[in-house]
Amino acid sequence: MNARTDPSSGPYQLRKGETVLLLDETLIEEEEGISRAVQPCSKTPFVMEPDEDKLWEYCGPGMSKRIHLYGTVLYDELVGKYRMWYFGRMGPHWRVPAGNYQVPGLYIPRSDERPFHCNGVTADGYGRRFVDNDRGDLTLYAESDDGVNWVKPELGIFTFNGSSANNIIWDLHGASVFIDRAEEDADKRYKAIGFCRRYRGIFLLTSPDGIHWDDSGHLEPVVRRSNEGTFNVTFDRAANLYRAYSIQRFDDRHKRRVICYSESPALTGPWKDSYPVLEPGSWDDEVAYRRYGALRAEFHNLSAFRYGNVHLGLLGVLYVTAEQIPGEKNQIPCDGPIDAQFVYSRDGINWQHADRDRTAALPRGEGEAWDRGMIIGTAKEPVVDGDELHWYYTGCEHTHGEIEMEKRVKRLGRATWRRDRFVALAAASEGMVATKPLILPPGGALEVNADAAGGQLRVELTGPDGRALEGFSREECTPLQTDDMHWRIPLQKIPTGANDPVRIRFYLERSRLYSLTFC
Repeated sequence: MNARTDPSSGPYQLRKGETVLLLDETLIEEEEGISRAVQPCSKTPFVMEPDEDKLWEYCGPGMSKRIHLYGTVLYDELVGKYRMWYFGRMGPHWRVPAGNYQVPGLYIPRSDERPFHCNGVTADGYGRRFVDNDRGDLTLYAESDDGVNWVKPELGIFTFNGSSANNIIWDLHGASVFIDRAEEDADKRYKAIGFCRRYRGIFLLTSPDGIHWDDSGHLEPVVRRSNEGTFNVTFDRAANLYRAYSIQRFDDRHKRRVICYSESPALTGPWKDSYPVLEPGSWDDEVAYRRYGALRAEFHNLSAFRYGNVHLGLLGVLYVTAEQIPGEKNQIPCDGPIDAQFVYSRDGINWQHADRDRTAALPRGEGEAWDRGMIIGTAKEPVVDGDELHWYYTGCEHTHGEIEMEKRVKRLGRATWRRDRFVALAAASEGMVATKPLILPPGGALEVNADAAGGQLRVELTGPDGRALEGFSREECTPLQTDDMHWRIPLQKIPTGANDPVRIRFYLERSRLYSLTFC
């Protein structure tokens, strides 16, 4: 019997409609015969390709083909469409003689390594000096009626090599997009935040429609930051707080990547200084060696959001199999695959891995699959659609250190989980799970999300003395023997006072338990 103590005191008050993911151990008092089983996603047979006729996505012969979901996918009921703000990255710049692409106002070509200018101009129209350029960071837009078939509209906002027939909308290195329904100014209803290489900082944009963006109201960065990489921002409605997750490097000999955290009451700030909240440990390095013969593990990105009673995240873990080759053309600092693993947190700051085995929740493809090398990034949060949750992601054929430009191919796909089914409390034969004391909402029903198709599941409610409540004993429970996301147990007849604590015991036989909700 494995008993756990709760750092908080007193019974936990559950709210009506609150869903408890049982991957979180906070409300679990006892377990017996139970293991945690990460549930891999299903992948939609849809892949968004970099288009060969769009040189801001496919840079031409001998060059990379790269689009990333450092960005946002959501369903926008204001326009009745799924909308995607993704990230393209052109290859040709001063090191590559194949081209000198021009996107006036955004992309800044240069003739050698150092000068920061756009055709001789060193500052923008507001007097902000360019501090970096020529990497081809471009924010791109797509839309869909069904979330599977996507259109990249010709928007005519910026010209690319003299043509306005493109879907370029800005040049953030990843855009976290929000629809601010409380905004009184309709021209600022949409907001986007992300890293801008031109000035090396985190900037805020506003828009009336999510397509035409303006930074004139926020000329200064809302966060000063020198390094690129994801700056995933989500809004935590329960805390009325914006939370941001980014990568930084430790100042050690490996310059190991870690996940850092910041927060703010508003997108405009003030943002707290970022600090590390997820760092690889010795066990991560041990897994790296055992699984891939790797030198170490690094945490490459985190997309995280509040889900029910916890914060849920997809963590990109880079397993470093080789160091940078000094002097090698087009070399990237290290090589290795990237896996996507579940992590969770009660407060959005202190994180735990879903299982000790570091099981991939969004597995890389097998054989010649388009995502066999890396799951390199996911949208800042998934789209919840009824009893399904869709998380759009970036997959790669290659591993992190690929030096042949034509093999650097990144595409976008979609992973789907059934509601709440991220990590199961599983019993291979017989098992038991008991909650800590709970104060239940009056009336209503207990809804259980479980799969007992191969066995059965029974529920028992006990009072403060540990005795089963009349009518709610294990023996009186008609067992669940199917796969049911909405198995209901009426609670109107519980013979206790409104504030009397209740424990819930689940008895599992060859079954899997995911969550409970009080309806």
